[in-house]
Amino acid sequence: MRLITMFLIGMLTVCTSVFGQTFNITPKFPNPGDQITISYNTRQTVLNDKEEIYGRVYLFVKDQWQVKDLILLEQSEGVWEASIILPEQTALITCVFEADGVVDNGGKLTYTWMLDREPLSRYAWALLRSPDFQYETPKIADSLAMIDREVTMMWINNEMQFHPESRLDVFYAGLKLRKIMEPNMPLDRIKKEVNFLLSKKLNKVQQYKLQNTLELLPKQEEKAYLDSVQSVLLKTYPSGVLARDKSILKMFREPNLEKKIKDFKVFENQFPNEQFKDIYTDVEAMYYDKTYKAVAYTHITKYNDFNFIFDNIQDASFYTVLDYAWHLVSIPHNRETMALDSLLMFSRKIFPELEKREHIIPKEFQGKLSPNQWKQNALELSSKEYLTYAKILEDTKNYEEAEKFVDKIKSIYEYKDSDYNDLYARQLIRRGEKDQAISFIEACVKENNTTPEMLEVLRSDFNSQKYSISFDEYISNLKSKGLAFEEHKTKVISEIINKPIEGFKLESMNGSLVKLSKQKGKIVVIDMWATWCAPCKKAMPGMQMVVNKYANDKNVQFYFLDTQEFDKNYKQKVREFIKEKQYSFNVLFDAKNPETGKLDNTYSKYAKAFHFSGIPQKMIIDAKGNLRWRSTGYMGSPSELADEISIVIEYLKNEK
Repeated sequence: MRLITMFLIGMLTVCTSVFGQTFNITPKFPNPGDQITISYNTRQTVLNDKEEIYGRVYLFVKDQWQVKDLILLEQSEGVWEASIILPEQTALITCVFEADGVVDNGGKLTYTWMLDREPLSRYAWALLRSPDFQYETPKIADSLAMIDREVTMMWINNEMQFHPESRLDVFYAGLKLRKIMEPNMPLDRIKKEVNFLLSKKLNKVQQYKLQNTLELLPKQEEKAYLDSVQSVLLKTYPSGVLARDKSILKMFREPNLEKKIKDFKVFENQFPNEQFKDIYTDVEAMYYDKTYKAVAYTHITKYNDFNFIFDNIQDASFYTVLDYAWHLVSIPHNRETMALDSLLMFSRKIFPELEKREHIIPKEFQGKLSPNQWKQNALELSSKEYLTYAKILEDTKNYEEAEKFVDKIKSIYEYKDSDYNDLYARQLIRRGEKDQAISFIEACVKENNTTPEMLEVLRSDFNSQKYSISFDEYISNLKSKGLAFEEHKTKVISEIINKPIEGFKLESMNGSLVKLSKQKGKIVVIDMWATWCAPCKKAMPGMQMVVNKYANDKNVQFYFLDTQEFDKNYKQKVREFIKEKQYSFNVLFDAKNPETGKLDNTYSKYAKAFHFSGIPQKMIIDAKGNLRWRSTGYMGSPSELADEISIVIEYLKNEK
């Protein structure tokens, strides 16, 4: 038996000779609990000559994968080393190295070391390279390393031969694979294994594997048997995995919200999260967070009670905390429906918890993402909410805190997002770093991601200098040095259309009537919006920029068509909004729809004619009265939007 074992080790460690000692572990025959040194020689690899190497080590421990970041230090030219202490019951070690986005996972052989005397080492080695079990393992093995099903089964059988006690852990993989290889496998073979398992004391991972094994049986033909097995599981493990899954499903389907809340309290006591930290079922993945959020938001909508959310926020999942940030802070901030002091109060309860979660890997990613990988992933997922929080901190004059969050998301948004750029430029100016601010804003102009305020900073600096060109030429020259403007121009022109459009007759904010038919000979820009529409209002600074640009051009007319309003005092609300923001917009009020009674007659007419839905909705009509361009939504920057409208206007002006 020892001879076979040494042969298997030789198969795993052959990479050290093939790659000229590319990958090595010392001691050569490590044991759990040992401190080991991992050595990686970049010569003859895709990472040769890289200045900094990052690494991750994946460990199979107690039938679970763990992943750690490696602190690699260069010991000699091209040779990098890291040391770790192996956890008890480590069965398999496999490594991945990367630099500058290039990954080296060892190719066909992988960078793997087996602790062959430990149970589950062969089982882990098989599943790591099996295409049928990639959902259960970290997706790190190269496609060239994948093995046939017969080979996978050989390794599972070897596991059983060397470690018969592994049966309680490997049974599901063996049965699943056999079922794939032999679709007509006798069902008695599966039932025999299930009956054996029911006679044993199973941990929660093993319980869930047994649940999955039942999925291999035809549900209709074996319904009575399946029901009997589930009854045994529920009786034997009343606080086990199946019982928890059924409780989650029951709560999710409960229509009575008050009962759902009561059931959730019982659930928390019966199934403490701490006892299920190593198990993540499909039912939990699909329904637990939805149920939790339904309970949390019911407290708010039904009882106006936020205590449940904030008293239990440490128990909420990362995605639920992120959802709190979106619904309780970002949405009311974007829609301007909550006072700044209230937004700040909610933020101070939510965002510290969101930051903590950067260091707590959710169950679904444990063993698949390293701490550094998760931290970056969490940062990217949370970055939009962090940006909103930075705006709130800036507006409430909490400047030091605002700078912290602006710095935190710099790698994600610098130059790419106009809101971020505006915040960062303000910070530079506030710190007295004017030259850096000017250079930064110029770089943002090249990327076409600026705000009117940023451009005013440039204008002020421009006016203090002695230039032989106008400010508009200066901006145009900056844009010409970047690719963003020309790429955007090409895209916008490709969207030009030519369709007849029906006219309208609408009341303007000043009380006059405006007819579209009277605008023949002019280029008409229509922006459909509403006071409740956050993207509509977010786009308005850009629209003001382009309105200013054509303010003295009598052949270009802008109309801001207020539509789909619900407030009975909406006209007064619109007037107050326009006055507060100091927009010089010619606002029109949409007429009542005779079919529905809603204030969306013109919008509805155009939506049907041109097959669109949603606002903001931009439409540009040429001098002949035909629709030439249309756009839904707003996801860009003020300067980009202003350019977008200008590109179409200038195209139509110059059209032969």
